Amino acid sequence: MKAMRGSGSGGWGGGLLSATMACLACLACSICGQAALAPTTASALSIDVSGNHFVDGKGKRVRLIGVNRSGSEYSCAGDDGQGGHGYAVFQGPVSDRAIKAMKKWRVNAVALPLNEACWLGGYGGLNPSFSGAPYREAIEDYVNRLNRHGIYVVLRLSGAGPGDSVYGSVPGDAEAPMADADHAVDFWTSVATEFRDNHAVLFHLYDEPHKIEWLCVLYGCTVDADGSDGEPIFGQYEATGHKQLLTAIRDTGATQPIVISGIDFAGQVDQWELYAPEDPLGKRVVGWNSFDYSGNLKSSKPDLAGLSRKYPVLVGGFGDTDCNSGYSRKLMRFADSKGISYLAWTWNTEADYGGCANALLGPKLSAYYSGKPSGFGKGIRDHYRDLAAKGKKGKK
Repeated sequence: MKAMRGSGSGGWGGGLLSATMACLACLACSICGQAALAPTTASALSIDVSGNHFVDGKGKRVRLIGVNRSGSEYSCAGDDGQGGHGYAVFQGPVSDRAIKAMKKWRVNAVALPLNEACWLGGYGGLNPSFSGAPYREAIEDYVNRLNRHGIYVVLRLSGAGPGDSVYGSVPGDAEAPMADADHAVDFWTSVATEFRDNHAVLFHLYDEPHKIEWLCVLYGCTVDADGSDGEPIFGQYEATGHKQLLTAIRDTGATQPIVISGIDFAGQVDQWELYAPEDPLGKRVVGWNSFDYSGNLKSSKPDLAGLSRKYPVLVGGFGDTDCNSGYSRKLMRFADSKGISYLAWTWNTEADYGGCANALLGPKLSAYYSGKPSGFGKGIRDHYRDLAAKGKKGKK
């Protein structure tokens, strides 16, 4: 996702917050006085693929209707959190109380973008309190708590960087053009192994491939991250492909559904069938993104309609940047007509996300607990509640 974070004047900041976040996530037990987190356990919640739709553990059709929870892809990587928010694993609270606010919107799915360097740890000069084992434990704990509240979780590789580069600690806001060959396979091997027995999660291979062709997305290639289009300046590096990443997941024995994005910031899926890697388990999910500035909704409708007759389709991120939900409402109405799942970008406040652009929550910290929407978020919340009232999440 093209991150749109604000300046240091908004919301979170300073060492006090860092300590608070550490306590909330149980990252530094010496600070919080708590025992280490237990390993990931299987959830009673379950999600699978049957034909062109998701099903729960009882075989009932399910649509994923939810939000992205931005922050875990960058806050761990820089002393300013790339927005003045300080070191942390998450931006904003992730407690049970905060999860209950999501439930007020009738959310049943949350996408959690991840940083590969923070997950793996051991390189890039990262703060050891918020990378490696502490980062993994915090993510695992949050996933388990979301699951206990009946929320599915999409684990997504968003922050990638070759060599010792770390997303969030180099210039630029958006992602590298494609997952890197240096770390992405190891990342997915580790993530899939950790969550192998949790069938309430899905794996999203890479968020927004861009500036590359379909063959590169499938097999990998040499790419040039020169800083244009907002991506970090990594220079030339070797990218890995969706085929290698999917294989890494399946080699662990993990059987969860796998989301595979299209090109052009996941906004183009016209050749998705030709270049999405085969899955021996037949659990591929089409990944597509669209924002009010993307200009791809009208052109993508025929492709999405066709793909939705064969595969589950997930809009991994969508939103408006002008403080209303006019564009998002059009997108959601189309998706509803085709049984397509979608996750709004993003469950953060206006104050700590840099204004109303794609922030679903109002300006105050208390919005994380009350669920009070921004101008943009109000339209999303109301639509989600209407869907729940009409019982449409499992239809189509």
